[in-house]
Amino acid sequence: MSLSGFCRGGRIALAMFIASAWTLPLHAGPLFDEGKALYGEKAYKHAAKVLNKSLAKEEEADTSTVLLLSDCYIKINKKSKAVDVLTEAAERHPDSWEVHYRLGNLQEEKGDRFGALSAFYQAAQLKPEDNTTLFRLGVAYDSTAQIEKALEMYRKLYRAGSPLAPKLLRTIQGMD
Repeated sequence: MSLSGFCRGGRIALAMFIASAWTLPLHAGPLFDEGKALYGEKAYKHAAKVLNKSLAKEEEADTSTVLLLSDCYIKINKKSKAVDVLTEAAERHPDSWEVHYRLGNLQEEKGDRFGALSAFYQAAQLKPEDNTTLFRLGVAYDSTAQIEKALEMYRKLYRAGSPLAPKLLRTIQGMD
């Protein structure tokens, strides 16, 4: 077999692998599907109950379940429950940027500045080049009176050419 034939066969095998991976479920199982359907129907309270069962019963519950459950709690105005679910998920899924970032947003909304700082710090560790995360971390540093660290985030954003840099600087200066 020639090298070009091998490469062509390799590309076909890669395409088949990718196609099979896309058909695999990205969630825990049938309870997740039911909860997702209820969420789509805007039955958030019932969806939250089903998704809670999914977390309890389906051993391989992933972050999709947690994120959807937290969305349900937000929709039914139970943000403290959403924070609880995300806090537990952050421990079970420490490598999930989405969980830490969303937890930071909710902590900030609730006025827990140090909780937000911790969550945004973890998110920034997972995605150190994400400018939005760096901005949110800079704001969290500023809100906890850690001005030098906030300025460090500003400098990172400025060096990256981010349009968020001037906004963070205005926040630190108390102009925003």
